[in-house]
Amino acid sequence: MQLPTSLPDETLFSRYVRHMTMLGMNGEDYLKALLKKPRASIHPYLTIGITKAAQISSNTVSTIYREQTLGRLFSYFLPQQSQPIFKTLLSNSGNAAIRACQLVTFKESEELSLKYCPHCAREDIKKHGVAYWHRMHQVPGIEACHLHGFWLIHEDLPERPHVKFLLLPKHAQESEPCSDLSCEFAKFTESLLNKISRTNKIFDQNTIIEHLKKHNFMAGDKRFKRKELSSDLFHFAQKLEHISPCLLPYSETDYRYCSYLLSGDVSQHPFKYLLVSFWMEYRSNNASEARPVAYDDKPVTNKEDCSTLCIRLLKQRESLAEVSRITGKSRCYIKALAMKNNISVELKPKVITESLICAVLKMAYKGFHRKVMATQFQISTGSVEQIISSEEGLVEKRKQFKYQSKRRKYKATILRAIRDNPSAIKQEIKKHCYAAFHWLYAHERYWLNSTLPSPTKPKVRSKINWEERDIELAPKVRAIMLSLKGKISRTQLDKAVGDLGWLIREEHKFPITMEIYRSFRN
Repeated sequence: MQLPTSLPDETLFSRYVRHMTMLGMNGEDYLKALLKKPRASIHPYLTIGITKAAQISSNTVSTIYREQTLGRLFSYFLPQQSQPIFKTLLSNSGNAAIRACQLVTFKESEELSLKYCPHCAREDIKKHGVAYWHRMHQVPGIEACHLHGFWLIHEDLPERPHVKFLLLPKHAQESEPCSDLSCEFAKFTESLLNKISRTNKIFDQNTIIEHLKKHNFMAGDKRFKRKELSSDLFHFAQKLEHISPCLLPYSETDYRYCSYLLSGDVSQHPFKYLLVSFWMEYRSNNASEARPVAYDDKPVTNKEDCSTLCIRLLKQRESLAEVSRITGKSRCYIKALAMKNNISVELKPKVITESLICAVLKMAYKGFHRKVMATQFQISTGSVEQIISSEEGLVEKRKQFKYQSKRRKYKATILRAIRDNPSAIKQEIKKHCYAAFHWLYAHERYWLNSTLPSPTKPKVRSKINWEERDIELAPKVRAIMLSLKGKISRTQLDKAVGDLGWLIREEHKFPITMEIYRSFRN
């Protein structure tokens, strides 16, 4: 049982179909003989059974994995899944291979089908005598043939196990010419696919970040101009015709499409990386569409360099808006930095003057609330907080003021509750002063425990009415004592009245009965 020789850019799926056709077997019989699993699911581009295929062909496991499946494409863009993808494709579990490639977790997906170019099919028949499925045509999202510039035709995938007798491209079909941009996208993908198939390199997230910096889509080190980025990418993607809408951003405000991709923390569909990488290359090759860089100075590398740059620009009398645009920092950050370094900033209207700042600081040192100060001077609470934070050590001092104020307030609450309810127990005080109790328990536990009422011992209430029993038992004892001629002990008397042990263990609870007993003994 020898697999047919692999043809240029042929998928392992196509070799299975050709082999089954040559043997004249149906899908289940063929898979039973090949993989010993008649209902194994054979995926068009994540085809399993590589180990068995290498054993019955002249190709190595690595060659089949890299050149006849798209496993290398997925492992390149999903480096954390590289080993699971390789191992599952070598095995005979199609579901495990799909899970390893994260296909079921991607929001972006397309309906699974087989794609082919009829011009490629006719050329394959002339050169090799048979049409076959090309690996490049099966890349998700690629809808154009990179060789002929025609749209690919979709062939419905048969039901499981997906392989079928004579399931090969139809050379008699006709297709329409594709757009130039879609053809360029296909050529870009084909070049990248061949490059990564020959190496073990993995995708570097910093590559996209550097391209975004180059094209002025970043504001600082880790912030992105998401509105411009999402809008430009959306309009560019709309030019790529015939691609499934599920694989593309749905609007100009689809910020999530790029946010997860740029974070590097979430697994993303390889098509998204292909689209963004092609978009960046296209912008680089078309300089007229690229935007000029806003600032030619050296990029900010750390927090210290950023603050130094802000101070230098402020001393050059640059406006807050200009400094914010160059450095990517907010106006509030720049304004606070200017106040800390005694750099005057021209603000219109001129409300926060030096005298007003001094007055705010004076009230802040006295512990006034920021809302009270904002109302007093007719400014926003944000401005008050900015003035306070610009004064060294004042924030920590006000935190201590707040702590002391809360401590006094909650202590007074507890003391007032104890004064108004002198007989209240600890749990009642806790119920009526819940917030004060728990705050003091966390910060002033010793004071709280020493101030709250001491725990009282529970009073056990007996369920037996001993007085009634004493009255009921007295006549019985009198009758017994009258009927006897000699003396009788308490033990004997107790047995006579029922052997309950009352007259032995509980004699103090029967004063009337014990008085009768003693009178007869004497």
